[in-house]
Amino acid sequence: MTETAGDEFQPFWDAAAAGELRFPFCRSCQKFHWYPMIRCPHCNTADISWRAIDPTGSLYSWTVVQRPFDAAFNDRTPYVVGLLEFPDAPGVRLITNLVDIETDAIEFGMAAAPAFDLYDTAESRLMFRPNVKPARSLE
Repeated sequence: MTETAGDEFQPFWDAAAAGELRFPFCRSCQKFHWYPMIRCPHCNTADISWRAIDPTGSLYSWTVVQRPFDAAFNDRTPYVVGLLEFPDAPGVRLITNLVDIETDAIEFGMAAAPAFDLYDTAESRLMFRPNVKPARSLE
């Protein structure tokens, strides 16, 4: 885990290491939230658990980074930073890197799934790659 990530994120990283995507879920009001907090931002209870979801998300928005803020990322440019939504976790939007995609192939709503095979425990990074199957819809 990085120095900037607190203990409240540990269940997220533990799940990623096990090949799962989990988000905080309030057992009281039955809502997901992100980022992790000790109290539900919807109803203010502390009855929080971590719930596994179908990890396929859809791309809400993105940017292509050409000039990184940190020189340590110069050799990685250009790279794609995406904002993903998850049908199984309404209200959650996760910022992540998208990999294995040409920038001109990116589309709003495209499906993306975790690249657990690229998960870097040393840097606490979980990236996503395009997924050919569409994200499940909540019906």
